[in-house]
Amino acid sequence: MVENRISDPSAFHCDLLKGLEEFLPIYETRPIKNNMYGMGFDHSFGLWFITQWLKPDLMIESGAFKGHSTWVLRQAMPETPIVSLSPRHPEKYLKKGPAYVDGNCTYFAGKDFVDFGSMGWGRVMDKYRIKDLNRQALKTGFKHLVFEDNYDTGTGDHYSFRQICGSTTWRGPASVRARILRKNGVGGGRSCFGFSDEAWIRFRRKKFWEKAVDIEELCGPGEAWWGVRGQMRDNFNHSNKAIAYSEHLQNSRFVESVLDL
Repeated sequence: MVENRISDPSAFHCDLLKGLEEFLPIYETRPIKNNMYGMGFDHSFGLWFITQWLKPDLMIESGAFKGHSTWVLRQAMPETPIVSLSPRHPEKYLKKGPAYVDGNCTYFAGKDFVDFGSMGWGRVMDKYRIKDLNRQALKTGFKHLVFEDNYDTGTGDHYSFRQICGSTTWRGPASVRARILRKNGVGGGRSCFGFSDEAWIRFRRKKFWEKAVDIEELCGPGEAWWGVRGQMRDNFNHSNKAIAYSEHLQNSRFVESVLDL
């Protein structure tokens, strides 16, 4: 259904519409109707569409919650094995309501939980007999990563791409920089300087939106800025640390170097 036609915007737009028509009845059959604090319709469709497009040999998810994302992956690729890393096993949620546990999924969850950065991925590849070409690619890093959350500065439970890329020093293509700058009134975060445009816009937003945060709330000692209220959160929101603006700039340079824009 989905071909690699992203270089042709009109053809890719048609693929999206066809995919949406196909996904709607699938989504209606989801086992978890109320997935509060988890993925909604738009994120679910995006994950399903991307997965069908890439057709991976193995799907790995970090953070399963009640299992909705696992279910979405399974609808996209019915026979492909899944590896799921999650501090709490989805089956634990079955005691309180609907949840999804996949029969062709290897769970590193609960007492068996292993963080993504600590996993011995070579052994995982051996178990699923992934072809050598993919194993070689694995040595230099995964090729395709899908991030489902993209919180604005001052919100969320982790350091998001929106926070990393929301910088006036971003050196990507002009069209990308323009989109980021146009979103200045919506979020991002650029400067701890009290008289900056960022400070003025956030001050005005406080008058109209109760969840808005201003510079004084976001910035900490040593120009700590990026992350949730001046902190970078990780490990499923169990750890956090102040992050200086200079460190954020290093992160944005790294992201820019690996993104295919």
